[in-house]
Amino acid sequence: MNRSSFNKGPTDKKRVNKGLVSKRPVNKLPFKRPPVKLPDAHMQNPHMQIPHMVVADKEFEAVSEGRIRIRIGMFTFVFMLVIFVLRFAEISLFTALETKRSLPPQITTTRADIFDRNGEMLATTLQTYSLFAEPKRVWNVQETADRLLEIFPNQERSALISKLSSNRDFVWLQRGLTPQMKQVVFDIGLPGIDFRIEPKRVYPLGHTASHIIGFTDLDLRGRGGAERAFDTHLSSVNAPPKTLSIDIRVQHALSEALRVGLARYKANSNSGVVLNIKTGEILAMASLPNYNPNNVAAFSDDSRFNHASMSTYDLGSVFKPITMALALETGVTDLTEEFPVQDPLKVRNNLIRDDHYSAKPMAMPEILAQSSNRGTALLAIRSGAQAQIKMLKDLGLFDRVPFELLENAKPQLQSEWQDITLVTVSYGHGISVTPLALAVAMGALLNGGEYIAPTIAKRSAANPAQPKRVVSEQTSQHIRDLMRFVVTDGTGKNAAVKGYGVMGKTGTADKPSYGGYDEKRLVSSFVGAFPYEDPTYLVMITYDEPKIIKGISNRATAGWNAAPTTRNVIERIAPILGVERRLDPIAMSPFSKGSFPNESALP
Repeated sequence: MNRSSFNKGPTDKKRVNKGLVSKRPVNKLPFKRPPVKLPDAHMQNPHMQIPHMVVADKEFEAVSEGRIRIRIGMFTFVFMLVIFVLRFAEISLFTALETKRSLPPQITTTRADIFDRNGEMLATTLQTYSLFAEPKRVWNVQETADRLLEIFPNQERSALISKLSSNRDFVWLQRGLTPQMKQVVFDIGLPGIDFRIEPKRVYPLGHTASHIIGFTDLDLRGRGGAERAFDTHLSSVNAPPKTLSIDIRVQHALSEALRVGLARYKANSNSGVVLNIKTGEILAMASLPNYNPNNVAAFSDDSRFNHASMSTYDLGSVFKPITMALALETGVTDLTEEFPVQDPLKVRNNLIRDDHYSAKPMAMPEILAQSSNRGTALLAIRSGAQAQIKMLKDLGLFDRVPFELLENAKPQLQSEWQDITLVTVSYGHGISVTPLALAVAMGALLNGGEYIAPTIAKRSAANPAQPKRVVSEQTSQHIRDLMRFVVTDGTGKNAAVKGYGVMGKTGTADKPSYGGYDEKRLVSSFVGAFPYEDPTYLVMITYDEPKIIKGISNRATAGWNAAPTTRNVIERIAPILGVERRLDPIAMSPFSKGSFPNESALP
């Protein structure tokens, strides 16, 4: 029997019929059982081909296929779960970190409060809300802009849309929101719009004392006034409050008098200083126009300009008491010598004129009371240029005022001190200083003769006054007598106040112009002090280009604007400062003619 007949014989057919061989094609079976060996046949004939028998197990096939499907399903589930977990981690972790990096920095700066000398709060820090947007998360730019404009109508729509559609990670929309404004925005629920809690500097008194207090930027860095001057202290961790020298009651009185005067005399600007001449403490300092530090951006640069310490002027005849002190200190004359003020005086072909002509000679008291330029010039010429320069330097008029504010202008001086300079400076022309500088210098002449650097910080053991003698006590007393005489008998009568013994001096100067001075543009000033028997407080008022008031005077000189403004200030602040009004006759200057022995005729 050959192999072919064996494979195709009836035996195979029978096996097929009996179901021993599967009718399903072998190549379609998922597996094969091991072949069954026939040892007996192989032993009888080694060359005989052994047949293979494959037994199909349908139940086993179904179970195997099910297991495979389960394994595939489990693998698919695990694979999808891993993808989900990774994606969730990316969203929750990586995106969160990215958002944290791109959000605006949290401001955690603290800043100490500022108080006036009596404990009145001038500046403090509150927690406010700031609104920002993440443009990439804003769904509808146009709709978001429209909704925000309903709440913030002052914003420009085009600028707002530009911010909301930018490629930046975040943009500020509005800072310093009140809780009410924040709630209104929150209730809208705009995607991509969020808030940041930030500290904000707040100034309860608004415009009052704004030039002294100053302001900060959005990051609480001092940018003006005391905020800038004391920035290091105020921004220190756990720093105590800063107490200033100003008395807010005096500040209110000064500011109100300046406001009324500015409207009345229609000046470009005006300023005032109230100084304690015994301690150097600035009790009030104001400049108009001013600004509100709660909203600095809404005001012009001129409003933020402190004319009392930043503007330099030729202040005119308020310089004349300095020339009197110079003559007395150098000993070139005395109070009784008369000078020929009635005669013409020329210096380098410049004719020195007097506004109040005198037909007879004058001594020092009349020279000051009538504000004689000729008489003052003659005193300066006799004293000499070097002595004059030294006196001005000792009074601090050759340098910036040595006090804390950085808003502090240096004087404008002549490059050469010629004989004409000596003369014009004696009556306040040819030298430009700030009103504050002149006030401090005059304080030294009236307080007993000691220069005391001014301060906006309340005096204490850690901040004592450091006086420096510049004139003798006797000279200081003479200057008091002379300036009292100006108010009782001279050009300063409109500054007199019943019961307070006011001393003072007027000053009117033409403003410098191209090639000389403009007689139609004036700067008028009055420096006054009180009380006469114990000078403690000084008031300095300055107007830039005041106008003539019809029906009152045909001139815009200091006696008609700065002097009455000083009177208004003194009337209000004297009771506040504890200066009692004298009911008995006020001591008169020894030079007084007795025009007002009881000051009963004063307005």
